[in-house]
Amino acid sequence: LQKKPDDNLAEWAQVDDAKRAFKQIQNTGTDYHENLAGIADDVHPFLLSSAQPNRMEQVTSSLEKRAQAFEKIAQSETIADTPALLNEAISRSDEQRRLNTALTQAKASLLNGGDGLTREQLEAEIDAADLIQLAAELTHINDEIADAVLQQTTLSADHANALRALSEIGGSDAATLAEAQRQEAIAQMSDVAERYVKVCTAGRLLRWSIDRYREEKQGPLLQRAGAIFSTLTSGSFSKLIVDFERQPMVLEGLRSDGKLVGISGMSDGTRDQLYLALRLAALEMHLEQAMPLPFIADDLFINYDDVRSKAGFEALKALSEQTQVIFLSHHDHLIPLVQEVFGKQVNVVWL
Repeated sequence: LQKKPDDNLAEWAQVDDAKRAFKQIQNTGTDYHENLAGIADDVHPFLLSSAQPNRMEQVTSSLEKRAQAFEKIAQSETIADTPALLNEAISRSDEQRRLNTALTQAKASLLNGGDGLTREQLEAEIDAADLIQLAAELTHINDEIADAVLQQTTLSADHANALRALSEIGGSDAATLAEAQRQEAIAQMSDVAERYVKVCTAGRLLRWSIDRYREEKQGPLLQRAGAIFSTLTSGSFSKLIVDFERQPMVLEGLRSDGKLVGISGMSDGTRDQLYLALRLAALEMHLEQAMPLPFIADDLFINYDDVRSKAGFEALKALSEQTQVIFLSHHDHLIPLVQEVFGKQVNVVWL
């Protein structure tokens, strides 16, 4: 804003030229008036005194001189160009007034937006500012303004939708009816929640009672099979458990560390031991209610190592207390294990 008058120095110079031309016009007019006054001075005595015969010649000479002076003034370039210079001076004067008004308004706007600082302080602050950083900050501010405008548009739409929904409710009893339905639903939910707590608690107590009963009153077959299975596995499994929660129910073995192992997770030898334990337990229960018949086993331990074979013979020894056990095998290395387990009670027959 400070540099605007400097940018118009040429126009200011033209305005000064116009002023000088106007002054020259004034001087020229003054010359006209002076010559006219001189003519009047020359003619007036002549008109008053007709007794002087030579006065006419003097007046005539004076008028000729005045006429020559008028002719010089009329031939002057300044008088010829006076209308054009005057119009140009008027235009430049108008432009000067417009520029002065714009300059005054710009200074007032600068001071009004300058937070109370003077023009010198504002100029110093502008000189010390980083224009590149200011441009970046201005871009960021413009982006924030755009985001704010977008949010305002969204909020205005939401507000309009809310007002429309509110107007749809109007003065009807829809809100009252909805509130009554909500209260009724809350009351029903309270009753249902109370019933759910009672049923869930009763279910948990019943499940706990069933598990405890099964733990204490487990079927004799499963209990005996678990004991035989523990003997066959040398204590690797402590007992057998049926998972009644799964459908269908699953038979699992409980290890000494408390881990449950399903049949699919057992090795082939362990599964053979499990099946043997179940068969021996079922046979023992049958023998308690029927006439004992000999138990014939044909190569029963074909997949067993010596440790498992010895454990199997221990189970057969317990069965031999209820019925005769006949064990057929073509493995000679099992004879020492049989004699170790059964002692002198065993009768080895070579075929």
